[in-house]
Amino acid sequence: MQQVNRLLTTNGGGSPLSNVVATYWSDAFSVGLVLALAFTLLALRRALRRERELARTDELTGIENRRAFYELTDREIRRVARYGKAFTVACFDIDDFKAVNDQYGHAAGDAVLRLAADTAKQTIRASDAVARLGGDEFAILLHETTPAASETVIRKLRMAIQRLVQVNGRRMTVSFGAVTCLEAPETVQALVSAADQLLYAAKRAGKNRARHRVLAAPPSPRAQGQMPLAC
Repeated sequence: MQQVNRLLTTNGGGSPLSNVVATYWSDAFSVGLVLALAFTLLALRRALRRERELARTDELTGIENRRAFYELTDREIRRVARYGKAFTVACFDIDDFKAVNDQYGHAAGDAVLRLAADTAKQTIRASDAVARLGGDEFAILLHETTPAASETVIRKLRMAIQRLVQVNGRRMTVSFGAVTCLEAPETVQALVSAADQLLYAAKRAGKNRARHRVLAAPPSPRAQGQMPLAC
């Protein structure tokens, strides 16, 4: 009983019980503050991640944009320089796309772009990438893909778009320019430019077709006459 009385007796610095209560609330406040800061940091991290995703995503189609594609391709170039694995970059656009906008309006044109993007994403492997570079031009990155395998993927994609992408009963077609790298190119820009040139060659040849080249190592003295960049 005397011990209880001592606990309840006010002392100069406050009773032991009040000190315990004060310490408890102080600790609880500190824990609450830490938790609040943790949740705030988590929310900020998620917001930043979302901002980064938006900066790498094409607003119209939901696939990756030019910036994201260049970053992915740059990493692939460094990987092939280190491990020597082949990969392919292909650019394609929709034949006579301007006529769709002119005849049916931009809403129809946007629908064509979205459907082409979805078709490409569903056709390639999940480990590969498809991006919209701008306008009606797209690009795909095929990891560890030989020239023959790349041609198979491109053929499947051309057929899929022609089958699935239609405007008022009119089947849309695409033209491709592709480069398979057996060695690392100098820059992403040089690689995309080479694929673009092949795309334009396919257009000039009559559209709805593909042009494909292989970037190989420089020829050895025994293999003179072979070009480093061969059809």
